[in-house]
Amino acid sequence: MIRVHRFLIATTVLGSLFMVSGMFTIAHGGDFTTESNDFDGPMLVPSQQPYLNQAKEAEAKPNETQNAPATEKTTPKTTEQAAEKDAPPDDSASTPPAVEPKRELSPELAALRDRVRRVLTAHHKPNYSTRQNSATEIMSVCRAFGCGAEVSLNGQRLNGITCLCWNYPCAGFEMLGLSGNHIAARIGYGHQERPGEFLAMLAMARVPSDYPVRVGEDTRTIADLVEAEKLGCRSGDDLSLKLISLMYYVNDEPQWKNDLGETWSIERIIKEEIAKPVITAPVGGLNRLLGLSYVVDRRTKRKQPIDGQFLRAQKYTNDFHEFALRLQNSDGSWGPHFLAAKSTSSDIKSQLRSTGRVFEWLAMSLPEEKLDDAHAVNAVGCLVRLLGSQRYQRNTPSLSTEEIVAAGHALHALVVYDTRVFKPADVEEKPAAEKPSPVAASRQKTNR
Repeated sequence: MIRVHRFLIATTVLGSLFMVSGMFTIAHGGDFTTESNDFDGPMLVPSQQPYLNQAKEAEAKPNETQNAPATEKTTPKTTEQAAEKDAPPDDSASTPPAVEPKRELSPELAALRDRVRRVLTAHHKPNYSTRQNSATEIMSVCRAFGCGAEVSLNGQRLNGITCLCWNYPCAGFEMLGLSGNHIAARIGYGHQERPGEFLAMLAMARVPSDYPVRVGEDTRTIADLVEAEKLGCRSGDDLSLKLISLMYYVNDEPQWKNDLGETWSIERIIKEEIAKPVITAPVGGLNRLLGLSYVVDRRTKRKQPIDGQFLRAQKYTNDFHEFALRLQNSDGSWGPHFLAAKSTSSDIKSQLRSTGRVFEWLAMSLPEEKLDDAHAVNAVGCLVRLLGSQRYQRNTPSLSTEEIVAAGHALHALVVYDTRVFKPADVEEKPAAEKPSPVAASRQKTNR
């Protein structure tokens, strides 16, 4: 009764806020604005989801919403966009870059691309609601679709990441709370399942550190969440997902102190995570492998040397690539034992959970040349078959938390694969030539 009463009060307050602030309008890319200038809420940069036909125009004009332009002042940039804007002039800018040839897909891969995008489009439509879906479940949708995730709040469409960062109650659960002097994500049922999971999701969605978060009337930024994660580093704890978030957000700070005064760094976290078991860890140690692979990828993209602990992480995850592929079943799935042993299951829920988790890591970390081999293609086909089944394609928001989380990892795997394999082969659509007016057309006929 207490939880219901609390939710009704929150719903009434939020309903009043919507009346004052105006109606939200959200583009399919995830960017949204409000018709009233009174609302000082956050606006996310648009995601780039190539499988959504409606997002093509938003990709071409990333700062436009459906009804009104978003100003540079109010629309936060991603970390990469801000760095590009503040970079010094490049003397070589006058030299046109070499044009890389478009990746060509075989007929089989082209057919698989169409199946993947149909499934992703179908799963982007279900109506997740703050009334029935917990913060854990909303976070799973955000993991899959990043800044393009949407939820329903009192009948209004709201960006999923905004919903969590602004701490709207989701089935009575608020993602954020106060921990000492900082805002931090709660751990437990209805919230994040593992330490650092929420901030890792934000990092993979490339949400900038100056994006607002709040608890009650206390409004801060994601940078405050980062500080809380840094202070909470403990030797022996599971730091695999913290590794993702801190590698993304802690760029110019090689070392920091936790709340015990101990010195920490990305290298120290890597060393501790490699020393821990993988196969016997929760969900087959895939969070650990994902974290270690992520730091190597970020290091490479920043054009920083892969040495020391980063080189250890690279060799470690490469060895597990081969090990994981040997455990794959002939139908493209992985069994319920994850990486502990080769196994099979006839249960669709178990298949989706294990295959989605394993291939999410592989899709993010396999080298380019291995993404279109038989192992990867069979895994994608398996996930498309599972997610395209009637159980998941039509009914996902009403399933159990465990199944929604499993679907979120599997969908994220397909989104990553689509981005890495299919999107580079997309043909850029040229604007159609303007048709002559009826008067001009008649004149052309007369002149003939």
